[in-house]
Amino acid sequence: MKTKCFNTVTEMLEKYKDNSYMINRVHSHIINYLPNTLENENKNHDRRVTRNSYLTNEQLTFIQVFLSKNQYYYLSNNNYFYEYDGVRYKIVKDDDIIHNLLSSISKERVLLDWKYKTKVNILKQIKDRNLFSSIPETDTIQNILSLLYPFAFTSKNQAKHFLTIIGDNILKKNSNLIFLVDPSIKKMLLELDGIAQASIGVTNTTHNFMTKYHENHSYENCRLLKTNENFSIDVWKNILRNNGLDLLCVAAHYSNRYTSSDEFIVNNSDEQLKNYVFYLKHTTQKDIVDQFASKYLTSDETTNIRIEWKNLHFVWKLFLSDTCLPNMIYSNTLKLSLKDKFAYDEQSDSFLNITSKYLPIHSNFIQFWNSTVNANDVGGELEVDELCSLFKTWSKHTHDINQNISEEGVIKILKHFFPDVEIIEDKYVMNVQCILWDKNADITSSFEYIKEQIQQTHTLSLISFDELYNYYRKYCGDKKFIVSKRYFEKQIYFTLSDHVVYEKFLKTDWINFLEKS
Repeated sequence: MKTKCFNTVTEMLEKYKDNSYMINRVHSHIINYLPNTLENENKNHDRRVTRNSYLTNEQLTFIQVFLSKNQYYYLSNNNYFYEYDGVRYKIVKDDDIIHNLLSSISKERVLLDWKYKTKVNILKQIKDRNLFSSIPETDTIQNILSLLYPFAFTSKNQAKHFLTIIGDNILKKNSNLIFLVDPSIKKMLLELDGIAQASIGVTNTTHNFMTKYHENHSYENCRLLKTNENFSIDVWKNILRNNGLDLLCVAAHYSNRYTSSDEFIVNNSDEQLKNYVFYLKHTTQKDIVDQFASKYLTSDETTNIRIEWKNLHFVWKLFLSDTCLPNMIYSNTLKLSLKDKFAYDEQSDSFLNITSKYLPIHSNFIQFWNSTVNANDVGGELEVDELCSLFKTWSKHTHDINQNISEEGVIKILKHFFPDVEIIEDKYVMNVQCILWDKNADITSSFEYIKEQIQQTHTLSLISFDELYNYYRKYCGDKKFIVSKRYFEKQIYFTLSDHVVYEKFLKTDWINFLEKS
């Protein structure tokens, strides 16, 4: 550079050697102007370096504080930004982040000249902060656990296990595992898939949850997941609507924290849960059939007893239900395995010399159903608890014993032996009537009493369904069977529709109609 400078000056002097004016100008610029210019530029440069160093440090401090106070995150797969306030996660727009950022810069004022540069730098750093690298606070985690337990799971560890599975799926871990679950949670899983796709852009979050075992599934890769059978899908929808993103972030955190769902079970669960989750992994089909036979069947070769296959298959379902196991053996495979253990008569499709303590009451219920229930009564309806009470009355009359059967037991029998019977919400058995109790006649017979009560005590032109039902209950007195309020109102709608107003009231001129009829 020194040589170039000398050469440049020499060239200028040579160029203007015959021009005294220009020679003087070159001399003046070099001697008078250049030193001052260079000195000023040197000072300005030093000031800029000092200022840049100061602003750089201020910017680093500002970014550190801003990102600490404002926990923003990003997912590249859906180009969404997120904010965590220490309690809840939420989706935010980049415009909202920029507005908050620029407002903070303007408030501090130091970085006003670097406003754009700081904005670009912070947005870049936010985009490097993956949502699933965030660590939820204790309040967030405990809130999610309190929503899942005891609502959907019977212990906190079961809820944590479920969350870790979801986290593994979000982070694409353990794709070979199959989780066998009760069919009752199918809607729950579909809702969770929907919220995951909408909020984090991840599809098939529950792809490895199966409600049915398939013979292609290796027991080694199968895990069991126990849930509460009776939970409200509406409550679950509300949980996901209000806390779905929190749930997914806690799930990803658990997956990161525990490495995987299997590792969580091995290192953090009690023995009972561990044995249940890994039941199929550590068990063979033969082991399962042997366990069923030893606990639910009794061999007796001294008497000529037998169990039809259909009844034996029902006992198998009871075994699965009682032990909270999925149906992991196809019926044909089960039958072949039992043929290897017990004598079998092909003609009657029965197993010989075995019985089960679980069959007598179920056989009696089937007898009760076949002898007292009309399953083709269109419009008829019996509640499951009513069937339990009717069966108890029938057994006392026919067998001189009070046999109690649970509502769950009735549902299992009907679904297995009478699959064409329509059951709604596992509570209402439709289009049936029992000869032991004519519900409609019961209601109709109360009308005369209700009319008398209205004439004596009622002065208004309308009477509510609630009041009508109270009169009906008084009429029934100590009767063993009383129809539910729901069924009573249903029959009022059906039989007295011309007198019903405002959906829940009956015009008292119905009395005149009753007297005429």
